[in-house]
Amino acid sequence: MDLNPTYFKQHIKTLDFWIFLEEAYKKNIKLDLGHFIILWILLNVNREYANLSEKYGKKKARKILEDKRIFSKNSEYISGEYLKKYIQRNSRGAVFSRINDLKSLGFEIKTKPGVLGGYKLLKTPKWFKMKDS
Repeated sequence: MDLNPTYFKQHIKTLDFWIFLEEAYKKNIKLDLGHFIILWILLNVNREYANLSEKYGKKKARKILEDKRIFSKNSEYISGEYLKKYIQRNSRGAVFSRINDLKSLGFEIKTKPGVLGGYKLLKTPKWFKMKDS
């Protein structure tokens, strides 16, 4: 899974920004591109994990994503270290604050604290929609 800036420019357009911005405005949440990038990664890693699980089984799929340093060691959680490099921040705190904002918008994201912790998107809110590509 290649998540370079060109990939985002081509694919992040499928998010319905206006509805997203409206919900953020209602809750007085100030968004930046990092929120969208983190959400896009969470969505795509879930999709990639499901595809790999179907092809190789869950254990092998988890190991593949762990070897790519997407998942934290021995877990199905996306590493904060992995996420922070895509939002061009030096601290996992920047990731954590954006995750909290996404939670406030109704995204169900499970967090696992600590060095081997990470984030796992469980459910999206009813208002969240993706546009057709």
